Amino acid sequence: MKSRHVFVTLALLAMAALPAAAAQKKYVIGWSNAGMGDSWRLFLDANFKAEASLHPEIAKTFITNADEKPEKQIADIDDLITKGVDALIVYPTVGDAIVPALERAYAQKIPVIVFGGTINTSSYTCLVTQDLKEFGRAQAEWLAKEMKGSGNIVMLSGIAGNTTAEDRLAGARDEFKKFPKIKVLDQQYTDWSPPKAKGVMEAMIQAFPKIDGIWADSGLESWPALQAMQEAKRPLVPSTGDQLNGYAKFLVANKARGFVYPMTTRLSGEALKIALKVLKGEKVPKNFSIDVKGLGPDMVAKFAQPKLSDWWWIGDDQIPKQFLPDVK
Repeated sequence: MKSRHVFVTLALLAMAALPAAAAQKKYVIGWSNAGMGDSWRLFLDANFKAEASLHPEIAKTFITNADEKPEKQIADIDDLITKGVDALIVYPTVGDAIVPALERAYAQKIPVIVFGGTINTSSYTCLVTQDLKEFGRAQAEWLAKEMKGSGNIVMLSGIAGNTTAEDRLAGARDEFKKFPKIKVLDQQYTDWSPPKAKGVMEAMIQAFPKIDGIWADSGLESWPALQAMQEAKRPLVPSTGDQLNGYAKFLVANKARGFVYPMTTRLSGEALKIALKVLKGEKVPKNFSIDVKGLGPDMVAKFAQPKLSDWWWIGDDQIPKQFLPDVK
């Protein structure tokens, strides 16, 4: 009887210890962000914080902002390693430049989750992306077909050297090669800055008397480019962009033909979920891609949100209100 009593007591003690042991599983997560230069980045940040709030096992998060400078991102990553993060999440500036810092983290057995753009190393645990070459290719395919395979276009890209911008551009260029009667008049980088994009487009309008289409990798460029065309009393030609509400609203208000291909800011939350899976011993793929579909002109009218800010990113707001950024 005594031995049975001892067994029951030990079993109860073991069961009581389980929650305490589980409670000790707390993680520190570091996120090295490329920058916070536009409202898309605000939604990226919001989706990360919203996802983090769902996980009580996260003790602390460190978020750094590299201001689009590779040298700062390298320093940020090294600082996060020094802080003892359990997992490192990286949205890269210039992929090749920051490889040494990623390799240092990976060599220390820190799970490294890269998202948003390609990276020229295998020293990462998981790469979470949309297919960015497909992003640019799909935009180019729509524009070429909309123009019936013939005409003059200009191309507006984001930040020179940024993996997201360069992959989109590469995908578009490859697709346009299939349409020999489409002539690329010029391609310029605009830093995803609407004022800069408008200025670049104004110069293109002065340089080229006939522009039949605008390939832009974001509404941050195509929207101001169309405004420049409108102000110059030029026809509103077919264009491409992403899920920026101002771009969608402009298309609808002016009955212009455009193609919306979303670049979801849910990538940050997905990267965080994968980091936690790794820390809990679960297997994850080396490469994880989020599927996205583009929206043609017939769908854009249903997509645009006339009551929301021009700087709203449609579809990226499916998170609790307290995390939504204050964009005007």
